[in-house]
Amino acid sequence: MTVTIGDDFITTHKDKRMTSISPVFGNQWRPIPLLMMHLIALLLMLSFIFPSGFQLWRQLDSSLFLTLNGTLAEGDTWAWIWAWANTRYKDMLLAIVMLIFIIFPGFGFRRQQLQQALVGFLALMLSLVVLRYFFYEFSEKLDLSGPSPSLVLSPAYLLTELFPDIPAKDGSGRSFPGDHATVLIVWAAYLIMNTRCLGSYLAVALASVMILPRVVGGAHWFSDVAVGGFSVALPLLAWAFYSPLLLRLTRWMEKAFLPLFQLIGRLPLLKQLPFFNP
Repeated sequence: MTVTIGDDFITTHKDKRMTSISPVFGNQWRPIPLLMMHLIALLLMLSFIFPSGFQLWRQLDSSLFLTLNGTLAEGDTWAWIWAWANTRYKDMLLAIVMLIFIIFPGFGFRRQQLQQALVGFLALMLSLVVLRYFFYEFSEKLDLSGPSPSLVLSPAYLLTELFPDIPAKDGSGRSFPGDHATVLIVWAAYLIMNTRCLGSYLAVALASVMILPRVVGGAHWFSDVAVGGFSVALPLLAWAFYSPLLLRLTRWMEKAFLPLFQLIGRLPLLKQLPFFNP
């Protein structure tokens, strides 16, 4: 009986600690901004679906691609940088940087929020996978996706031809929407919608720059980012910050992750980190 009471006390203590932390998502319904973000996403999609709007997007897409991709013509150091920026190695390094912004204080989250922030980001990514699936099916039905600009426009300076030894991505058979860009948009918004600080502004700047390699290399049209990326990200962010649903999911997941965090946090080198010592 004593053990049971003790376990109940520990569980209650954990629950109180989790609920006392400033939530990383919205904790109440805010219908006006919720609807507004969905409306913006809908207008973006309508501008891309209707033929006249699609033509305007393609004109902008083509102009931007020919201008940006044209800077690679010389195949010099500038082009070499963009080639590496379009590799999986850069993507893995960027994923580490994104993780650092979440698990260390000062980039957008306070020390007490770090564990919930990581679990919240995992909840965001899980929700993004589900939403992305339905959006992809929707795009397939309307035949919105097609070859990337490097496979359609000319002249196109292909990074794989300029630097055969660098495993760069410079083309795609179905480029809409931009998955890479969507993740970056969601990540940067997650930070800056929690707090306005130097770290979160830096995240927005970094995301903006890291979206460019796929556009410069030709793996994505600009509209894959501006329409596809934001049309997926905006509804997800709306439900995350202007409804309590993502917070409920995060708190449920946090209860499952807490024992793991406590176990890893006992390791000598890790227990001093702010993440394991809130």
